[in-house]
Amino acid sequence: MHSEDHIRHPGWRVVAASAIGLSTGPGQFVFGSLGLFILPFAAEFGWDRAEIGFALTWFTLALAAATPVIGIAIDAQGVRRVLLPSIGIVASGLAALPLAMHELWHIYLIFALLGALGAGANSLPYLRAIATWFDRRRGLAIGLAMCGGGLGYAYVPPFVQYLIDGYGWRAGYLGLAALTLVVALPLAFAFVHENPAAIVDQGVPGATGDSRQGSTVIRGIVSTRSFWNLLLVFSASAFSLYGLLPHLVPMLVDRGYEPAEAALAFSTLGVTIVVARVVVGYFLDRLFAPRVAALCFLLSAAGFALLAFGDGAPSMFAAACLLGLSIGAEIDLLAFLSSRYFGLRRFGTAYGILFAAFMVGASLGPLSYGLAYERSGSYLGILNGAVGLLVIAGLLAWFLPRYPAQFPAKPIDELQDG
Repeated sequence: MHSEDHIRHPGWRVVAASAIGLSTGPGQFVFGSLGLFILPFAAEFGWDRAEIGFALTWFTLALAAATPVIGIAIDAQGVRRVLLPSIGIVASGLAALPLAMHELWHIYLIFALLGALGAGANSLPYLRAIATWFDRRRGLAIGLAMCGGGLGYAYVPPFVQYLIDGYGWRAGYLGLAALTLVVALPLAFAFVHENPAAIVDQGVPGATGDSRQGSTVIRGIVSTRSFWNLLLVFSASAFSLYGLLPHLVPMLVDRGYEPAEAALAFSTLGVTIVVARVVVGYFLDRLFAPRVAALCFLLSAAGFALLAFGDGAPSMFAAACLLGLSIGAEIDLLAFLSSRYFGLRRFGTAYGILFAAFMVGASLGPLSYGLAYERSGSYLGILNGAVGLLVIAGLLAWFLPRYPAQFPAKPIDELQDG
């Protein structure tokens, strides 16, 4: 087909709407924005930074617990019946923070509810909808959509800080709630839905629902070796990579780098994350995806080794680029591999369980890095441990089996665009 036919493929509208929707997700608007509110909270309520930061633990654990349930619901009911109410809940929770928060436990409760009840506005429904529209270009489509997550982390800080500086912290949360309602909800309603051809040809739940029991689906997923390989791969990589993120700048400053240099290294990592989503997505469509995943994790292991033993600014920036390869691609890889190994019918459930394991690893990592530093006065030990975990993750990914025959590699977009 001509390239213009590819551009006109209706699935690209789903990708574009998903990218914008993902920029407004709970990760960006709840988790990513809290740092901007720490000083205003401390000034008004007298809470210290550890007390405020603990709200993120409640949010993350609730999100991890809820995501498998959301996955089962999406497999049974389709994307829209889960996504649209969840967006409304996120908007309501964001609005509740300035209107109803007076005690420390209030923020813990609201953040826990946002994690549990707003999980359906996270990446899972968007990625599930995209997976039904694309097969040959599924990796690229997922990568482009996931760039929206990076876009959210880019525009949220200046937008929220502007509102806080001009109108107070309450306006910051009300502004985020308004964006959720006037941008994310209409776009999701208008454009984010499964491919009708996938519903007919692959039995993917849509408007008709799915009568299969969730427990039967879960047993079928967890009985496979591929599932346990993927669970170990992504929990180990999340622990290593996301554990490092909040400690990277202080780690570099401890080594004598100027704060501006450390911040620039962190920015380099951020740019790599965005680029990696597209580049890795491109190669997922052309190479056997587990080998792409293995290469990403092994290169990130080399990045950790550079952090542990390298010296000088060039090695630090090289390390940041190598680390960004995996941090920028891990969710894309998780979504792509879930769709290939478990099929579109079971995608939501498989992705939900694996994402929960990913979130547990991401939750435990920062605490473990901090404890390692407090006990030894150095990050060297935990960095060496991360090298080992990423090498193991890379080897486990390399030896993943071929995709199951019952989930062929050519279902959906070929029906539409040849």
